[in-house]
Amino acid sequence: MNLDESSPRFSVIFAPELYERLVWFVRLRWLAVAGLCALSLAGPRLFGLERAWPALLVIGLFVAGYNAVFRGLLGRQRVDLGRYGNLRACAIRQMVMDLSALLATLCFTGGVHSPLLPFFAIHMALGTIMIAPRIMYLLATGTAAGLLVLYALQRGGALVALGLPEERGGIGAGELQVGAVILTLFAMVYLTASITTPFKQRNIALHRATRRLRQRTEELGELLEQVRQVERRKSHYMRISAHQLRSPLGTIKTSLEVLAGGWVRPDSERGRRLLAGIAERVDGLLAIVTDLLELARIREGAARAPWTSDVNLNQLLADLFDSLAPAAEQRGVRMRPQFEGVAILERGVAPDLVFAFENLLANAIKYSPPGGEVVVRLAVVDGTVRVEIADRGIGVPEELREDIFLEFVRAPNARRHAPEG
Repeated sequence: MNLDESSPRFSVIFAPELYERLVWFVRLRWLAVAGLCALSLAGPRLFGLERAWPALLVIGLFVAGYNAVFRGLLGRQRVDLGRYGNLRACAIRQMVMDLSALLATLCFTGGVHSPLLPFFAIHMALGTIMIAPRIMYLLATGTAAGLLVLYALQRGGALVALGLPEERGGIGAGELQVGAVILTLFAMVYLTASITTPFKQRNIALHRATRRLRQRTEELGELLEQVRQVERRKSHYMRISAHQLRSPLGTIKTSLEVLAGGWVRPDSERGRRLLAGIAERVDGLLAIVTDLLELARIREGAARAPWTSDVNLNQLLADLFDSLAPAAEQRGVRMRPQFEGVAILERGVAPDLVFAFENLLANAIKYSPPGGEVVVRLAVVDGTVRVEIADRGIGVPEELREDIFLEFVRAPNARRHAPEG
């Protein structure tokens, strides 16, 4: 698995962790400052480090200064933990400053024989935990070069003034110690990286799995909400269907009981009116059942729909104008087309389009006042067809517009205007 530190995912996963480690590193550095100051005071008497005072004190104050600066920078970056690159740059700067300060400390504590040499290995381990191994190898190379320069100066006697003895003779303890320290630097980076890299890879895999799980959870939540909506619509459908069917059935039952009980003769004037009412109610029930079957057919899916090519919406609407003209004349409603362009659909289901537009136009005619006007606007804009049907009828209340396409939904003003519809 590739650990791309420039990717947003890497930043999201490791930026907070790196921030906490840098804060801890800053706190740990205050102990180093205290140690340097104490060694500066006690070094000359306890360890024979004549040059420790005041050099180590100056180095300690320098470390305290840049440590305070880094603490301030981390405080400002706390609000933007998503930018891993800034935190990584801060970690690199801290490592460079610490290694430089440690090299300077060696000049006053014995050079290549200083008891502080193990702190280089500690820094390599801590740095590899926070920074990419390739960068730490570069820092290890720079540190090794600094140690070699320090040893060359010490061997040449250039640091005698700082209290460092001149190295003489062939290969001895100094060369072996420097070689061992340099080898330890690279070994520490390698060993630490071999341990931390798999953990980082597992963190990325865990983050990916968590993100996929979160996505699946959100998808399941959406599906559950859709199921709940379907159940609510089914309950609404069953309730309204029962109401729509029960009323005419009750009327039919009452009329038949009157005729069957002999209260009214079927061949009488009242009996014929009852029979005509029964026939009218049956026709209404058949119309309701037909509409339900048509809606079920439409909702079976596009795969079963009779798709055709080159559906002419202009001609389809013109045919509907002709078929609905008698109803409009009976209501005293004028129908006026406003077609801007010709709309030819590449693919469409003509019967479903007829069913939809016919219902819209029929309702516009039905609920328009006598002398009103129904305007049908068709426009083609940037390859998109827009059809508007406008009238000056009773309208639909704002609170019912979201549910207007549910089965049997009717506004109260529509019920007052026409009991059935």
